[in-house]
Amino acid sequence: MKSDSYNLLFCGDFAPCRGFEDFVLDKKEHIFGDSQTLIKNADLSFVNLECPLTTYASSICKSGPSLKADPDCVHALKFFSLIGLANNHIMDFGKDGLQSTLEACESIGVPTTGAGVNIKEAKKHHIITVGNLSVAIIAIAEHEFNQAGDNAGGSAPIDVIDNYHQIMLAKKQADIVIVTLHGGNEYFPYPRPGLRKLCQHYIDLGVETVICHHPHVPGAYEYYKGKPIFYSLGNLIFDNPKPTKDWDLGYMVKLEINKEKKIISNAEIIPYEQSVDIGGIKLLVGEEKDRLINRIESGRMTLENDETYIKEWQRFVEMKSSSYLLTQYSPILFRGIGFLSRKTPFEKLFINSKNKLRKLNLIRCESHHELFKCILENMHDIKR
Repeated sequence: MKSDSYNLLFCGDFAPCRGFEDFVLDKKEHIFGDSQTLIKNADLSFVNLECPLTTYASSICKSGPSLKADPDCVHALKFFSLIGLANNHIMDFGKDGLQSTLEACESIGVPTTGAGVNIKEAKKHHIITVGNLSVAIIAIAEHEFNQAGDNAGGSAPIDVIDNYHQIMLAKKQADIVIVTLHGGNEYFPYPRPGLRKLCQHYIDLGVETVICHHPHVPGAYEYYKGKPIFYSLGNLIFDNPKPTKDWDLGYMVKLEINKEKKIISNAEIIPYEQSVDIGGIKLLVGEEKDRLINRIESGRMTLENDETYIKEWQRFVEMKSSSYLLTQYSPILFRGIGFLSRKTPFEKLFINSKNKLRKLNLIRCESHHELFKCILENMHDIKR
């Protein structure tokens, strides 16, 4: 780090569950391997805690897996400056799971941001002072089964109007504002068009950088109006019994902030691999490091060419079409439905020329979308 700069380190999804739980309980901060020095030496370090730390047994009713880990896993994070809780798993074990997580983080003296017992608490940014620099960090997440409400705990949401007010308030109180955003399409290294537009909008509002996590793969980044946007850091610590391609790869972002100008003077990508098999994290070096960095840089060049980028998005849409349609509209779900969707035009039983435009309008039109969402929430007694 240059003497005229501060060093800010941002890390992706830390989920000390499944096969990693015993490792994290035993190794604590040593689970980060040779990246420990980076974390300890950073003037500010951030990590997204991707699951509640709780012994509470009852998970909420939701789609997708419910994750949790032993509260003592929090000791692995004792050298971080700030723990982000805005993500799609933080409410997997309800308000008790969230409360347990908040208490665990408090027990090691590391503050949290991005989640709270209600929406007012969840939306609060956190300011960290580093020398003569004050940094406000806003943590937000896409809507799944995690969002806070007036009378419900959870994550701070992506909301264009609310986020505007959050950013404006943070700008009044800090020298620079950074947004961390949990969202994106799983296993897709590029942002969906709407997410890209949103992140660029935050930059327009005066945010210094936007850093995204959630897709489980190392993703592309770009410079917009001279400021970096990172669209997926990948998994930091996250086990998967059947890992998909690139699940075990990720990168940290080290930002150098000029002390005098109080702007980002340099952004460095630090690639690593992580898995239970290697017992945590190992920084990539040599050809392996160059190979991953070159892929990430290739993604940046793709984003610089709108035609190429849209082709990548349309290719992903095409790949996901059958499984998404079948999962959404099939009256029953069963093991092997994904295989069936790839081998037969089964979804045409539910999506046809007579109803496809009506289904499109139900999702696309804001008024229809909100009404339909509330109908489904009421069916499951979800109150926010």
